[in-house]
Amino acid sequence: MQVLSLHSAGHDTGVGYFKDGRLAFAVETERLTRTKHDHRSDIALRHVLSQEDVDADGVELVAVSTPVRSSLLRIPDLDRAMERIAGGAPHHRTTCELLGRRVECVVVTHEVSHAALAAHYAGHRDGTTVLVNEGRGQITRSSLFRVRGDSLEWLEKDPLPWYGNGFGWTAIGHLLGFGRTPSVAGKVMALGGYGAPDPRVREILEAVDHRVMHDLALAEEVRQDLAARPEFGRDFESMTRVVATFQELFTETVHGLLARHVRDDGPIALGGGCGLNIVANSVLRDRFGRDIAVPPACGDAGHLAGAGIYAQKYLFGQEVAPLSVYANGAANSREDVLAALSASGLEPVPYDRAAVARELSDGGVVALVDGTAELGPRALGHRSLLGSPAVPGMRKRMSEELKQREWYRPLGAVMREERFAELFPGERPSPYMLFEYLLPEGSAPEARHINGTCRIQTLGPDEERLHALLAEFEALSGVPALINTSLNGPGRAIAHTVRDVLEDFRDSPVDLFVFGDVMAYRAGPR
Repeated sequence: MQVLSLHSAGHDTGVGYFKDGRLAFAVETERLTRTKHDHRSDIALRHVLSQEDVDADGVELVAVSTPVRSSLLRIPDLDRAMERIAGGAPHHRTTCELLGRRVECVVVTHEVSHAALAAHYAGHRDGTTVLVNEGRGQITRSSLFRVRGDSLEWLEKDPLPWYGNGFGWTAIGHLLGFGRTPSVAGKVMALGGYGAPDPRVREILEAVDHRVMHDLALAEEVRQDLAARPEFGRDFESMTRVVATFQELFTETVHGLLARHVRDDGPIALGGGCGLNIVANSVLRDRFGRDIAVPPACGDAGHLAGAGIYAQKYLFGQEVAPLSVYANGAANSREDVLAALSASGLEPVPYDRAAVARELSDGGVVALVDGTAELGPRALGHRSLLGSPAVPGMRKRMSEELKQREWYRPLGAVMREERFAELFPGERPSPYMLFEYLLPEGSAPEARHINGTCRIQTLGPDEERLHALLAEFEALSGVPALINTSLNGPGRAIAHTVRDVLEDFRDSPVDLFVFGDVMAYRAGPR
């Protein structure tokens, strides 16, 4: 079966193409346009359908998550589909028009698409409890599901109060003056590490009328009331206390809900944007004493796969292969690399792992592009900026100067999984950089947050280039990890092509560019 899977409307749109249960090609719109959270799904659709390996005429099924861009797919009974979904239906089967012909179509409810992707990362094991938690879904802000045999059962709608879901994070961000974009929560969460929970702030938050989730006028009244209170001042110390308190309240509330529903040894999966909350993820994994399945693209970008997984697995009984996180778009060809370097006036030389390790050890910053890109917002070694966590000032240089991020935000790190096992015995790994770990004082200080934690990616030997580079770097420097942050300039989506990278960083203090088996120094070798 050949299936197109779409997130066609809203932020973080994208398109995936499945062939016989395997995700054969996918792309997030923002990687093509470089506009963060881009909604223009027609650009991604045209790109996917133009690929040589995509048989556009052979597409038998279109699966699309809600909301739906009607002008893109032209679904004749879309109003009926949305009426059914508003009434609680997980999906609606119909037809749509694609490339001038009618194709069978499944409209998948937003929350169900998230749940299917999360369940997929848990292996669709019977009894898996799935919490979908986000700012706004189609009909809920949080939903609880369970995998029962070959079905995905919707257990509860909106079981969490306002401070237990993504709406709450957006509200706190707006209250503290960070705006309302989809990126707000990530900026705000980092503040919590600098503060401690405050009982008075907690009391005030718990007393807020829970109807604020659904009544925007009431929400604005509450915001104005809180903004006038001294506990919610805009000074840094007040903000850190508010965020630390909200994080504690959020984590406890999510854990309480799951504790009431998770079976003794049942699998747990998280979907929706709140799956990126590494503090809560880490606490949940510790308290339940088991791994938690979280897709690396747990936010709305994951719909490009989630809608298709739901249709294939739960409606047609088609088994879906595990997804590689490195499945976003196509790799850069050697010809494109050489042409882009030439146009930028940079001299290409063959990739030299020892030279790259030496550059990093000497305090250089390396931009790394390797094969296809990552799905989701995390840099996982294919579109990464790398630096030594032992070089003083590296965090400031990479985060504040290169990317122009807020000074208080931490950076993640990547480490070989075998070294991680030695340094953190008994700890579960984190291949998608979705959990945090306590770093000893003096260990990788530039990757260590103010509260002593670090968001670590554990990397297996199957990722040969970066894995071998980490080993070479450690042999040279004695440092077992590298700072790893996403490869994008200020305010831009992660760079997808070599030209994107050079556009963002050609005139910046990046010292060395690595594009597969080719590299180039910005100003000549040291």
